[in-house]
Amino acid sequence: MKASKIAIIGGGLGGLVSGYLLSKRDNRITIFEKENFLGGLVGGFKMEGANLEKTYHHFFRTDTDLIELLKEVGLGKNILWNKSSTGLYWNGKMYPFLGVIDLLKFQPLNLIDKLRMGLVAIYLQYDNNWQKYEKVTAVDWMKKAVGKKAYEVVWKPLLKGKFDDVYDKISMAWLWARIHTRGNSKDEQGNESLGYIAGGFEKLIERLAELIKKNGGKINLNTEIKNIKDLEKEFDLVIDTRPAKNIDYLGMINVVFSSKQNLSPYYWHNINDTNSPFVALLQHTNLIDKSNYQNKHIYYLGTYLSQSHKYFGWSDEQIEKEFLDYLVKIFPKFNKKQINEIKVFRFKYAQHIVTTNYKVPNYKVGKKIYQMNLAQIYPEDRGMNFAVKEAKKMIKEITGV
Repeated sequence: MKASKIAIIGGGLGGLVSGYLLSKRDNRITIFEKENFLGGLVGGFKMEGANLEKTYHHFFRTDTDLIELLKEVGLGKNILWNKSSTGLYWNGKMYPFLGVIDLLKFQPLNLIDKLRMGLVAIYLQYDNNWQKYEKVTAVDWMKKAVGKKAYEVVWKPLLKGKFDDVYDKISMAWLWARIHTRGNSKDEQGNESLGYIAGGFEKLIERLAELIKKNGGKINLNTEIKNIKDLEKEFDLVIDTRPAKNIDYLGMINVVFSSKQNLSPYYWHNINDTNSPFVALLQHTNLIDKSNYQNKHIYYLGTYLSQSHKYFGWSDEQIEKEFLDYLVKIFPKFNKKQINEIKVFRFKYAQHIVTTNYKVPNYKVGKKIYQMNLAQIYPEDRGMNFAVKEAKKMIKEITGV
């Protein structure tokens, strides 16, 4: 492929990585982003004087494409690896839930249920044949594999929290990928190890934008492309990173706040109560030290919802009240008055719905038009590593190398 004039619609991570990689090959890149910020789901904001992500992010040791990119753009020294910790909230109590010992101590399940849970986790961690799970739902497979009780206590609430009212249609291939990836992200001592970037992932967004411009590219914010045909006249190639057409998506709402209160010893909390307005609670400062945030603790309350859910029509104040009122049920000592800063973020296209008849969208959709988006990440769950990986795959299809 000779050097070309290329337009990229969307300045999320996938668009920026594509722009960076193509600009290294002497292509003239122009990125059009309709918002006033870059990064998409990885987009940053300030809280307690520090960069944070609008949606919680970390990465695994298996995320080699992302790690290689970070090193390539000079951010390898910013990589932080820290031990993870997980809690599971069930029937009014928070249980530690990471590893064999925690599973054996997990009171809601009997010994047989625990053994089945453990064996299934090990089996999926080492089974590389994800294709055999494509045509069976996660609900049906898990019910048979771990038994009714373990399914009802552990897996059903998590699937419902992640996929709302379509949870029973999700392919087991998607759940295989979640367990397989996480199970293989261990440090030398065998502990689950999660990665983060010193200074937040905004550092990566800023660096990619800087390199694109250094390589002669342009980035236009507050610029919405309504007719892609207009770009075809001016550019040799157009890459569209907006949500795929003919793919169903779920939205996401995140409430992020800072507080002096230390509510939990865990980083990640699975909230296995279907009455909860959020499915995940992260105490970010149990992964990254609170000294980075003026000695305040940072919390994320996140949920995935149908795009027509009532929450998308609510004010920030209504959502804050709904979420924080439930947080008191989990942690009775929680005091709203201790909150220092709070933000609410909404995303309509946060998670593609991976059913048993899921068809991955093609890269090429027109003579001069390619698409690259989250919906092409399969069977793995969408994430930063796979945004990088998909950008590489698309560019290989375009250039042949």
